[in-house]
Amino acid sequence: MFKPRSERLYTLLGKTPVNIGHRGARGLAPENTLVSFLVGSESTHYFELDTMLCGSGELVVIHDFTVDRTTDGEGKVAEIPYRQLADLDAGGFFSEDFEGEQIPTLSQIVQTLPENTVFDIELKSEGKREEREELAKAVVKLIRKFQLQNRIWVSSFDWELVDLVRKDEPEVLRGLLIEKGDSLNENYMEFEPDLILPHFSACSKEFVSKCNSESLLVIPYTPNTEEEWKTLIDVGVSGLITDYPDRLAQFLAK
Repeated sequence: MFKPRSERLYTLLGKTPVNIGHRGARGLAPENTLVSFLVGSESTHYFELDTMLCGSGELVVIHDFTVDRTTDGEGKVAEIPYRQLADLDAGGFFSEDFEGEQIPTLSQIVQTLPENTVFDIELKSEGKREEREELAKAVVKLIRKFQLQNRIWVSSFDWELVDLVRKDEPEVLRGLLIEKGDSLNENYMEFEPDLILPHFSACSKEFVSKCNSESLLVIPYTPNTEEEWKTLIDVGVSGLITDYPDRLAQFLAK
C-alpha cells in the first residue's frame, strides 16, 4: 500500500533544497553517460536524466533525438538499434579523457548506482501517439521491474506523455517541465502534477508561492552559479537541478 503521493514526495526529498545533478554531472563529465552519474554521485544521490526508446526498443539515456551532438555517429536514436548505439563514442565530445564512454540504457544506470539514488526521469518523445504509448509502457515496466515507485518522479515537457504513465501507474510521482519564457496555465492541474520544473528564470517569489499554495513543489533547471542558487533558495524552491552538483554541495554546506 503506497503512502499518499505528497507524503512520499516529502520523504523522497528530505531536507530541502535538494542538490540534483543534471544529466549526471554535465559540467564535469559527458552528459548522460554512466561516468557522469558516478562522478556526480560523489556529491549527491539525486539525478535528472533523459530517456527515450532506441531502434531496438530499449530505454536509452540520451538528451537529443539524434546522436550527432554527443557521439561520433549520426542519425536518429529511434532508428538505431542499441547494439550500434553502444559502439559509438559518447565521451570524446566532452574531452579526450572520456573517449570510449557509451550511451547507457536506463536499466544499466538504475542497476549500477546505489539503491538510495533518486531519479528525475525526463521522458523524451517526438510526439507521435504510438511512440508516446510505447515509451510510457516501457517506463512503467521498468518502474515495476526495479520497484522504483519510491525512488523516482517522471517528468516531461510533453504533459500528455506524463499522463500516459500516470494512467498505467497512478501512484507515480510526476513533474511538469515548463519551457523558458512560458508560464503556468490552468490546464496543468488536470494532469495532477506533484512538482513544477521550470527554467530558473521563471522562479519569482510570486511564482513559487502560487505553486506551493496548490501543493506543488518547485525545482528549477539549470542554475549554475552561486548567485543564482542563493536567489532561488531565497524565493523558496525545493531543489536545484545543476550541471555542477559538486559546487552546489559545497555551497549548501556553507
